[in-house]
Amino acid sequence: MSSRGGSPRSPGSSPRSPGSGSSPRPRDTNPIQSDDFRSSVRRVRENPQYRVAALAFVAFVGLFLVWLHWLGLIVAGALVGFVSPSLRSAVVAGFGFGVLVVVLFFLSVGVPASRLLDMTPVIYISVASALLLPLFGSLVRGLEKEA
Repeated sequence: MSSRGGSPRSPGSSPRSPGSGSSPRPRDTNPIQSDDFRSSVRRVRENPQYRVAALAFVAFVGLFLVWLHWLGLIVAGALVGFVSPSLRSAVVAGFGFGVLVVVLFFLSVGVPASRLLDMTPVIYISVASALLLPLFGSLVRGLEKEA
């Protein structure tokens, strides 16, 4: 039989002494709110090479989300805004993502743009939503406190 505390791996085992091996991770820390995450995001925002790579990655993820549902336009705008260094650059990145979506939309339809532009009410709504929804999503960058 085992002692009162059980085996070292059992749930009822006694706590480790301060000098024994590695200490367990405290349970009250949130990995998303940790300083490591914030410093990583800050490093991406401040280094142009990292920022370009991050923008390319989140734009690819955003295009996948847009392909699934139109709400992906807002989420994609929030993603490109999140990796931007300032609110102004986030808005520009959101609008740029919207332009990318419009260009890919016109290329994917396969008909000449003049025929597509003849569908006036529908095409206006499609182009306006593709440009403005990512821009709206990029405003999430303004919610973060600058520290």
